[in-house]
Amino acid sequence: MTDVTKVSLFDLDDSLVDRAGTCARRAAEFPGEHGVPLSWLRETDPAYSSRRLAFFQLVKDTFDVPGTVDELHVQYRRRMPQLIQPDSQVCSALEALHVAGWQLGVVTNRMAGNRTTKLRRADLYDLVDTVVASESAGVRKPDPRIFHLALSALGAEPSPRVVMVGDSLATDVGGALAARSSAVWISNNRPCRGTDSSRTGPSPPSATPSN
Repeated sequence: MTDVTKVSLFDLDDSLVDRAGTCARRAAEFPGEHGVPLSWLRETDPAYSSRRLAFFQLVKDTFDVPGTVDELHVQYRRRMPQLIQPDSQVCSALEALHVAGWQLGVVTNRMAGNRTTKLRRADLYDLVDTVVASESAGVRKPDPRIFHLALSALGAEPSPRVVMVGDSLATDVGGALAARSSAVWISNNRPCRGTDSSRTGPSPPSATPSN
């Protein structure tokens, strides 16, 4: 089995990859392509971050943009990974772990199809040993089973010495603790007020915060 003192799991979006920045770059393109006011897009989009089909249906209903909802969604999924920019600090940190012999995995609730492109664009593909996406795994964070699948792929077992790093207290931290592992919360400068301000769920007291 893999040495669990050198195993770490990571969330993908807003943890290893700056999804907010990528969305902002896409938002800057979208109005020129479809005639949707940027102010409306910035105000409306955050409420639909996990409901993209509903968002594009609203876009069509409001502005009668050309193309079907499915076509708009496909364009979005194809373009978003192309707009990812590498983060030098993230790259350096994962490279140091990789050189030191750590086994690194990604556990994401995002769709499986774009994960390779995202990691390549972020210059992280060669540093990660396995990726488990909920779409292909058939189970989502915070269900402990998705973390167990990632650990199994790394040849490791659940242990408090395994560390999960992510931006959601509910899905990343809560899920890791339920899977009998440890966790580091990437706050992205959000205060910890007993609940995850971006996603519903309890704040596990043993989570280690990190900016």
